[in-house]
Amino acid sequence: MQRRITLGNISVTYELQYKNVKRINLRVHPDGRVSVSANPFVLQSQVDQFLIQNGDFILQALEKFQAMREGGDGMAAGKNREYRDGDTVYLKGIPHRLRVLPGGKEGVEAIDRVLLLTQKDVENAAQRKKMVEKYLTVLCRQEVERMSQKIYPAFERLGVQWPQIRIRSMISRWGSCHPTKGNLTFARQLIEVPECCIEYVVVHEFSHFIHPDHSARFHDFLTEMMPDWKERKKLLNSRQWVQSGG
Repeated sequence: MQRRITLGNISVTYELQYKNVKRINLRVHPDGRVSVSANPFVLQSQVDQFLIQNGDFILQALEKFQAMREGGDGMAAGKNREYRDGDTVYLKGIPHRLRVLPGGKEGVEAIDRVLLLTQKDVENAAQRKKMVEKYLTVLCRQEVERMSQKIYPAFERLGVQWPQIRIRSMISRWGSCHPTKGNLTFARQLIEVPECCIEYVVVHEFSHFIHPDHSARFHDFLTEMMPDWKERKKLLNSRQWVQSGG
């Protein structure tokens, strides 16, 4: 259910879910959503008091993610990304300035730290968006497949078959695994994060072929495969690479 609460002088909408959890859990998402989960026995007044106590954190997180969206972080911007001339687009954690130029032959290419888009009609925003996202999808597939080939021998020895790899736009997760179907899906936006983070997501999703859940056994296995996965995950989710890369 959706509810509203005033933090400071700002009205914040949040989604409340009742689950079998021991404590109240709070999450501020990159796209600006605020979600809360609590045990069914927790009173609404307790939830509100918890949010008020964490009001500074919530408002700071919302402000940070808004700055990221305005600054060009594709994962946070999601479907609202416009790709205007002068925007910043990250490729493997490195900021590139998007330049949109008129030209008869349309295309997108990265030159040094410039992402050059040539377009017949530079006013056609929908076409520009389609061109950039197609380019990022191809780039993401190449990088994910390269990473997968790199780590696959270790999983092949454990009996994992080579999966079908899919790339699509996702704004709430970096990847997903369907062990019974033998496929992996990765967010197109993954191409924007540093290489070490891409590798972490690939290993994480491959590990679900061994342990389909997020149990202690899964995390123990992940640690065996990638001892520093916690540091990589922290870098990925904190988006420090965005803040320091502009």
